[in-house]
Parts: sequence; C-alpha cells; structure tokens
Amino acid sequence: MVDILNTFVAIILSVVALTPIFLLVVLLNKTNIKPSTDPSVIKKLEDMDTTIANDTNNALDQVSAKLEDFEVRIAELEEKSNITKVKGFNK
Repeated sequence: MVDILNTFVAIILSVVALTPIFLLVVLLNKTNIKPSTDPSVIKKLEDMDTTIANDTNNALDQVSAKLEDFEVRIAELEEKSNITKVKGFNK
C-alpha cells in the first residue's frame, strides 16, 4: 500500500514539476519568433487600402450622380403626366 501511495505521490510531483517547465519552454519558443511586419509590406497594404477607398468613393459619386439624374427624370415625367391626363374607362 505504501508503494502504491509513493508511486502516486511521485507521479503527482513530477506532473507539478514538469508542467511549468514545459509551459515555460513553449512560452519562450513563441516569444523568439520574429514578427513578419516588413515596413515595405505595410506600405504596400496602406497603398492598396488608399486605392480601394478612392475607387469606392469614385463609384459612390457616380451612383449618386445617376440617382440625382433619375430623380430629375422622374420629376419631369410627373410634370408631363399632370399635363396630359389619361382618361379611364367610362361606362
């Protein structure tokens, strides 16, 4: 019984001692990895972002202009429809 208890305690102590060491090694390995943030890559991404933003703004301006044109055309059609009234079916 004492041998079983000694074995059980030895296993628990080895886990308690080895787990922090293992986690420390993993943590140190992760901190040694150099980040891949090259300034030229960041500059390219910023340029692409600016290009996308400018193209999106241009497209939205074109859509806005077309919507304003449609509103003017609709207003003209409404004015014409008020001038020439269509008579409905009379019985």
